[in-house]
Amino acid sequence: MSGCRAIKKASEAPFQPSPGVSASPSAARSLLASSCIVLLDLLAIGLSMLIAYSARNLVLPSLMPGFFQQELLTSTLQSLWWLPLVVLACLAYEELYQKRLPYWKEVEKILKACTLAIAFSVSLLYLTKQSAATSRTLVVLTWACIVVLIPLVRYAGKLLLVKAGIWKKPVLILGAGKTGQLVMRALNREQTMGYEIIGFLDDDKEITCVANPALKKNIPVLGAFDDAEKIISATRVQEIIIAAPGLPAKQLVQLTNQLQPLVHNVMVVPDLFGLSMNGIEVEYFFDEQALLLNVKNRLKSVLNRTVKRSFDLLAGLLALFLCAPLLLIIAAAIKLDSRGPALFIQERLGQGGATFNCYKFRTMFTESDKLIKRYLKTNEQAREEWQTYNKLKDYDPRVTRVGYFLRRYSLDELPQLINVIIGDMSLVGPRPYLPRERKQMSSWAHDIQVAKPGITGLWQVSGRNEIDFAGRLKLDTWYVRNWSLWLDIVLLIKTIRVVIKREGAY
Repeated sequence: MSGCRAIKKASEAPFQPSPGVSASPSAARSLLASSCIVLLDLLAIGLSMLIAYSARNLVLPSLMPGFFQQELLTSTLQSLWWLPLVVLACLAYEELYQKRLPYWKEVEKILKACTLAIAFSVSLLYLTKQSAATSRTLVVLTWACIVVLIPLVRYAGKLLLVKAGIWKKPVLILGAGKTGQLVMRALNREQTMGYEIIGFLDDDKEITCVANPALKKNIPVLGAFDDAEKIISATRVQEIIIAAPGLPAKQLVQLTNQLQPLVHNVMVVPDLFGLSMNGIEVEYFFDEQALLLNVKNRLKSVLNRTVKRSFDLLAGLLALFLCAPLLLIIAAAIKLDSRGPALFIQERLGQGGATFNCYKFRTMFTESDKLIKRYLKTNEQAREEWQTYNKLKDYDPRVTRVGYFLRRYSLDELPQLINVIIGDMSLVGPRPYLPRERKQMSSWAHDIQVAKPGITGLWQVSGRNEIDFAGRLKLDTWYVRNWSLWLDIVLLIKTIRVVIKREGAY
């Protein structure tokens, strides 16, 4: 691998920890790290209660003077002093002080914990007959604030703690191949988890280090699998990730059992690539020591489809109401810019392979077919690009001036809210494919067409137009197999960021 200098393996010479290799944090340091997270949560809860109090006693009484009466801050503190303790207990119940989770998984658990805390608090107020003396509006406003502030404060606080070295946790990866490098990239993206890769182990003597572009450095391969005990003893690392799916099952079991007594955690990346892992259920038969993985097709469930449709309908109606003035302005701009209708209606493939009329704002000239044929005929590079992406990146002769602006910010897709309300589309889902693309979809079509196409989706937040056609098919299939309501919410939030940053748009 380029940029990697030759490094002697531990099997060739005694291992000496390099200055860049971190030692395992002591019990005191781990306690300090957890204490800092608790303090961050207390800060977020305190700010939430202060904002909720201000909204309840300063904003609402001025808007609705006959309905809301002002309360003293001291009386509010006396009646709800215990609320932060309940929230902390629920966060601990969700193991948010014991586990290091990817950010959006952590946000999901925070939402569950805060909802549980508020539900418990309201029940407690009723059971103790204190509900009349305590503002229920204040409790609800506090919940609304903490579900936003705790994730934000945790995110910013953990990044600072990582820089300070308090939240860092060294990890050793066994396997420097594709899977090990995939794990490295995943940990690079999830900075708030705080994992610091001190090195790899691999039996391939040709691999001396692994380039880490995100950190602009090379991570050394410290030895072979047989040197694991020696490396663990020298570095005092307490977190091991085994990322060697090609390892024989017997050797994997032996290696895991060998390392488990030496460290706190051994994490194994199984050779299950391609399976839908979201919501997978694990069953264990103790008598036979057999493990059963229950892999579900989540969108085959009537309940899940009902939940998804209800969410689409409520959120779609709200979005259409809020965007109505913008829709009128865009329609007027299109009519002033070029001849033709404001809306462009095109046949697309929907759920089950049925076709439907997909609504978009017109971004092209009405004679677009003639323009593109003429352009591709005289431009070989554009022709190759068209064959790869079914789109043109830099220049498309069919697109109008207003059209370029609409596409840049994905505003041309706003009329698809009508498709969502009608029931042809979903807010989040696979890309709405053209009927002529059915053959190219080949065997992927069966999985993709289980779901309704979406205004946005996994492809939209993963590079959009930078991803080729085959890549889009894989992403859409993964989405359908791993659907959850929380995944839809996360993708909608990520879409806002992608649109604002104009990532992959042209």
